[in-house]
Amino acid sequence: MTINNNNMKNSKTCIQLDPNRKIRIKLDTNANILFVNNYFSEVSKMKISEIILKDMTSIFDEDMPKIGSKFILENLNKNEKNYFILKLKVKGGNCFWALTRGTQEFDDKSYLKGFLLEGKMLPTGAIVKIKKLYEIINEIEKNVGDKAAEKYLNGYLEEQNVSLNDLVFNMCEIDEKKAEKYFEIDEDKVIKKKKGWF
Repeated sequence: MTINNNNMKNSKTCIQLDPNRKIRIKLDTNANILFVNNYFSEVSKMKISEIILKDMTSIFDEDMPKIGSKFILENLNKNEKNYFILKLKVKGGNCFWALTRGTQEFDDKSYLKGFLLEGKMLPTGAIVKIKKLYEIINEIEKNVGDKAAEKYLNGYLEEQNVSLNDLVFNMCEIDEKKAEKYFEIDEDKVIKKKKGWF
């Protein structure tokens, strides 16, 4: 099968996230958006009123494979903590990549009430690697359908003998310990420091 490497739009500009800040998105158990933080709004140029209660896919860039939302939701429901590589849209046609950590959230009775997605700057090397995989999956979705793309991704993970989390770590050339440290930032201190506060 011939893979079209021009599937992803060349004219699109992907902006880079600030390595000292992170986007935060809260979802309900059906992956509807309940909350986004100010940094997400700033980067995406989307008003909160435009996306609140909409499906998570409403913030995905058009190059993000359709089966991505299914894999994300399945993993969020199965595991307490997950890692993903997301390509999200910026209003006006641009995009941004995010190394994303997803965690389960529970109410005071220990019932799963939703998920928290936190996104940080994705290393450039990982973007090159994931783009190739996303192009293949998009081409399969376009020509054969979502089920075929899902089978391909499952086969790809089996062939590599990795979980989805491990695939992300390999592409970013980090391990889980380094990933956890990368996400542990005190954003308030960073913002105050930039403004010249003590």
